Amino acid sequence: MESSERPRRTRERRRRTQEQIDRINKLNKESRGLLERLADRLPPETLAQYRTYSDVGEWGELVDGLCASLVKRQISVTPAERDSLAELMAMFSNRQDYVYLSNPERVLSQLAVVPAYVQQNAWWLARGWRQ
Repeated sequence: MESSERPRRTRERRRRTQEQIDRINKLNKESRGLLERLADRLPPETLAQYRTYSDVGEWGELVDGLCASLVKRQISVTPAERDSLAELMAMFSNRQDYVYLSNPERVLSQLAVVPAYVQQNAWWLARGWRQ
């Protein structure tokens, strides 16, 4: 049978509601925004991997990986960054397949939260700046 004779198979596309589209857009924007705020505290290869997850729409992998990095490496985060992470984790309804997303309370309790001014001073000090 030649290709022109074969019946065409069409896959019906799942239609998303405006609410679902808005949620996806918010998840994309907020997860990428948090990743970029934390970029200078992540190893370059890890950052590259997380950016790839973001670029291809694997936000669950991105947020779960980000949680793993923050907890395992005890990377300092500000209260605002912790709150952003908590909001992101709350956006996921299907979390059981993820190690960190499946238990947001544990993740949030294990974060190294420091006041914003301490974080800013640490950034400057790490770059050799002294008062």
